[in-house]
Amino acid sequence: MGDSVRNVVSGGRQETLIQAGHIEHLVVGDARTAPDEVTVAPPWGDRGTPLRGREELLDRLMAGPGVHVLYGLGGVGKTSLALEAAHRHRERGAPVWWVAAQDGTRLSGGMRAVARHLGATDDDLAAGVTADLLWQRLDRLGGPWLLVVDNADDLGLLDGPGRLASGTGWVRPHSAPHGLVLVTTRDGDPAGWGPLPVLHPVGPLARAEGAQALHDRAGESAGRPEEAARVAVRLGGLPLALDTAGRYLASVSERPAFLRGADEPASYAAYLAAVGSGDLTVDGDGTLARIWDMSLALAEARGHTCARPVLRLLAGFADAPVPLRILDPARIPGTTPAGLWGALQALDRLGLAELRDRDGEQPVVALHPLVRDAHRTDAARALAEDLAARAADADRRPEDPARWPFWSLLPHLLELEPEDGSPEHLWVGALCAADHLTRAGAPERGLAAVRPLAARAPRALGAAHRLSHWARTLEVSALLDSGRAAQARSACEALLRDCEEHFGADGPVTLRTRHLYAVAAQQTGDLAAARDAYGKVLEVYVRLLGPTDRHSLATRHNLAMLHHLDGDPAGARAEYEAVLAAETRTLGAEHPSTLTTRHNLATALADCGETERAVAEYEAVLEARTRVLGAGHRETEATRLMLARTLPR
Repeated sequence: MGDSVRNVVSGGRQETLIQAGHIEHLVVGDARTAPDEVTVAPPWGDRGTPLRGREELLDRLMAGPGVHVLYGLGGVGKTSLALEAAHRHRERGAPVWWVAAQDGTRLSGGMRAVARHLGATDDDLAAGVTADLLWQRLDRLGGPWLLVVDNADDLGLLDGPGRLASGTGWVRPHSAPHGLVLVTTRDGDPAGWGPLPVLHPVGPLARAEGAQALHDRAGESAGRPEEAARVAVRLGGLPLALDTAGRYLASVSERPAFLRGADEPASYAAYLAAVGSGDLTVDGDGTLARIWDMSLALAEARGHTCARPVLRLLAGFADAPVPLRILDPARIPGTTPAGLWGALQALDRLGLAELRDRDGEQPVVALHPLVRDAHRTDAARALAEDLAARAADADRRPEDPARWPFWSLLPHLLELEPEDGSPEHLWVGALCAADHLTRAGAPERGLAAVRPLAARAPRALGAAHRLSHWARTLEVSALLDSGRAAQARSACEALLRDCEEHFGADGPVTLRTRHLYAVAAQQTGDLAAARDAYGKVLEVYVRLLGPTDRHSLATRHNLAMLHHLDGDPAGARAEYEAVLAAETRTLGAEHPSTLTTRHNLATALADCGETERAVAEYEAVLEARTRVLGAGHRETEATRLMLARTLPR
C-alpha cells in the first residue's frame, strides 16, 4: 500500500489528507476521539459556612432570567455567590451546569459537555456549530435552568466562534423564560461585554456581615462579635481573607494550649495585635498576592504596561482615596497622561482599584486595604510632600467648610510623620489635616492624629516655635471636642505658661491660648475662672483689633454663654443678637461660627419663653448646618435634637 490516510480533526471539521508511508492521527478538540475530560458538575463540596451579606443580590439574580455578570476583585467571593445560586436552583429541581473558563480548552470542552447533556450527538458537534446548537437547545428548555461560567477573566476566550459583545460568542442573550446564566469575572468593562448582559459589581462585605462571616469560620472561642468586627475591618471585608483568618484561628484554637506556639494567636484580639505588629501577615501563603498578580498580568497583556507601577504608586499613600490631580505621570517611567488614565481604568475594571467622582468635585482613586498592603512601597512619598507644600497655602484654612473637600482627601499628609529636619510645610500640612478631622466632627480621629505631632514638634522645632505651640493647641482643642475637659484644661495651663514666656502676655499666640483655657475652664464647670480669662482676652482684642474682629466676637459670644449658664437667658439673648449681627456682616450668614451663635440664640429664646421664634431659628440653623457641615456632623445633630425638644407637644 503506497499511500495511507492521515485524519486531521480541527475545529470540529474532519479532513482527509494523503501522506505516504504511515498512518498518523492529530487530534485538536476531536469530536470523535476522547479529548481531555471535563466536568460540568458544580463544586457542591466547596459550600461551607453560610454566605453572608449577599441576600439582596441573590434575590435579584433569582428573580428572573437572562445573562448576569458578577465582577470584582479577586477574593471578593464571586464564585461563592454563584455556588449559592446553584444550590438554590438545585433545591428547585432545576438543572445546573458549571463551566470553568480559566482557559480556552476548559471553556470549549465545558460548553461541548453542556451541549451533550442537552442531547447533542457527536455528529451534531462535528458540524462545527457547537455554540449555535447549544443556545438553540437551551432556549427550548421548558423549565428553569442555570449555567455558570466561572472565572471568565479573559473576555477574548468568550468570543468563541463569534464576538461576545455582539451576542455571537460562547455566552449569549437568550429567549428562555426561566434560564439564568451567571458569569464570574474580574473584568467589568462594559465595552467588552456589550449591552446585553446585566453587570453586577461584587464588593467587600460590610462591617457586620464581615464579622459574621469571620465568626462562622473561627468559632465561638475566638472572641466577641465586636472583636470580630475589628478584624473584619482590618481585612477590608474581603471574603477570602476573612475565610483564611477564620480557618487560621479555628486551627490554632482546636489544639491543646500546650501544643500552641507562643506566637500563634488564638483570639480576634491577639490576631489583630499580631497583624499590627508585623508578627503575622494576612496573606501568609501569598494566595491573595498571586490572585492579584494574575489580574495585573491580564492588564499588562491588554497593553496597560504601566498598571503595575501605577498600583505600587497608589499603594504608597495612606489608606484613603487619592486625588487624581496629584498623580504625576512624570514620576512613572514611560508613562504618559493617557497611559496613566488607561492604567487607572484597567485597575478599576479588574477590581484592584476604584475610580470615584465625588459629584464632579474631586475625582479620586481608592484601593482595597489589603491590595494596598500587598503592593506598598515608598514611591508616593515625594508626591505627598508636594501635596503638603500646596496644603501650606494660606487659602487652605481647615476651619472653612468650603475648603473641606480639599482636606478630606489629605490623610496622606499624616503619614509623612515630620521629624527633625523636615521642612515646615510638612508640619503645616500634617497639622491642618489633623485639625480638619476635629472640625469636621471626628475629634477622636483628630486627637489620634495630632497627639504624636504635638509630642514631636517641640523636640524637632524647639519649644518656642510657633508650629510647636500650634500642635499643642490643636491637641487641646481635640481633647475639648472629644469630651476630655479636665485633660484639656491641664494641658492648656502648661501651654499658657509657655506662651507667656515665649510670646509675651498680650501676644496673639498667648491671647488665643488664654481664650482656649477659658473654654476648658467653662467645660469643667469653673465659670468664675472662665469669666476672668474671657474678660482679659476681650479687653486686649478690642483694644488691638477692634470690637467687630472675629476674635473679639468669638470672645463676646462665649461671655454671653456664661450669662446663660448663670441663669440670665435675657442678658445672653441680647448679647447673642449683637454678636450675630456683627458675625453675619463680617463672616457671612452661613459661617460655622455664625451658625453656632444663631443656635445658641435659639436656646436663649426658648428659655425666655419665645418658643415660636426659637423653633424658627433652630429650623433655619438645621437647614444651613445640614448643607454646610453635613447631616451627620455632631453640630447638625445637636441642632436637630434641640429642635425636637423645643417643638410644642
